[in-house]
Amino acid sequence: MKLAADYRALARDALRGRWKTAVLAGLLASALGANIVNATENITSNANRANQNSNITPGGSLELFSQANGGRLLAVLVVCIVVWTLFTLVVGGAVRLGYARFNLNLADGKAAAVSDLFSQKGRLWDGFCLKFLQGLYVALWSLLLVIPGIVKSYSYAMAPYIMAEHPALTANEAITESRRIMDGNKWRLFCLDFSFIGWELLCVLPMLAGFSWVVAAFSDAAAIGVALVMLLAVPLSAGFFVVRPYEEAAWAVFYRDITAAEAETE
Repeated sequence: MKLAADYRALARDALRGRWKTAVLAGLLASALGANIVNATENITSNANRANQNSNITPGGSLELFSQANGGRLLAVLVVCIVVWTLFTLVVGGAVRLGYARFNLNLADGKAAAVSDLFSQKGRLWDGFCLKFLQGLYVALWSLLLVIPGIVKSYSYAMAPYIMAEHPALTANEAITESRRIMDGNKWRLFCLDFSFIGWELLCVLPMLAGFSWVVAAFSDAAAIGVALVMLLAVPLSAGFFVVRPYEEAAWAVFYRDITAAEAETE
């Protein structure tokens, strides 16, 4: 039985010579609303925490921008964010399926290209349903307590890979199949995730340092502080651009391993 270190080694082998493509695919997939490994929203969540730490309220920010004759610019920004959010809501699920296909190609040693992200463009509805149902089921289980929600998120984790490989399956069928193959494997996947904790911490440190500096330096100029936080969020999160594709490749290798092991026992 393979351990976390084995999956990471296989993921590095799969990524050898293809890191640039994997990083670009991961960036594009994330920008298009595909919540890659562990619902990756670190950049947004950390930026939000930094804003909260500076005690800036939405109303206060709006007033500051208005006072600086920036109300119109803020309104345009809000509209753009809303439009982009709706767009990613529609296409994000299909892109997630395409990203799963990209990483399965990596794991299989096949040609993997950024265009794989759009290989499932005809499955917008299937992708949306999968993303919606996964989120809904995890949220409902989380109402009991946090732990059941986490357990179920690992139960459903392989659904995008399953659906990418088996187009005939519905979202519910893919989730059910993921639940079945993850029976007895959830702890192993959790351990694989946890094995990346060191890399995750290294990625977080520059973000914390940068946001702390902004809050300290611009505590009296809240609007400038908010703008700098938004501008610095991406460069200070650069480490995640490499770690996330590494994690996703490891997940694809994990999926291949557990499905191959099941096939051998049949």
